[in-house]
Amino acid sequence: MLQIPRVSLLNKLPMMSIRLALVPLSLLSYTACGFLGGTGVYPETSLYCDNFLIYKLCARDMNNDGVVEFVYFQESEEVFMWRPGARDEIPPEMKIHKCAQPMEDSLAAITSRVFFVNEDTSFIERQDIKGAMMIKYMAKLPGVTTCNMRAEQEAAELKS
Repeated sequence: MLQIPRVSLLNKLPMMSIRLALVPLSLLSYTACGFLGGTGVYPETSLYCDNFLIYKLCARDMNNDGVVEFVYFQESEEVFMWRPGARDEIPPEMKIHKCAQPMEDSLAAITSRVFFVNEDTSFIERQDIKGAMMIKYMAKLPGVTTCNMRAEQEAAELKS
């Protein structure tokens, strides 16, 4: 008959303790690498400007967390979109465009991707980001155009 030696759990306790301690330490060190930038978690920039249609637009991340706070026209420094909950983060010296509006969460997520673009970002990914932003901005264009026309009409009526 085969004899199986009895092993006391107390004899295994130190080895089990070491293994149990290694699991959280491994997770902690893996997470720490991400926070230290080892995996590219930090944004590359907090300001991104580019041409969209006929405008030079800038996206701004005020606290460098990789999430856009607002988008503005570079030339006039007029804010035309802000992330919901971030309107108070717009600097007081910046103007708010008369047709400005909050952006949807999906647009904020797409726009925030620009802060992680660096020299290693592929051309295709850059175009994907810009194209997705363009589609979202174009969807808002009719409402913005209507707002601008209404404001121009009101200004003309005040002059006459």
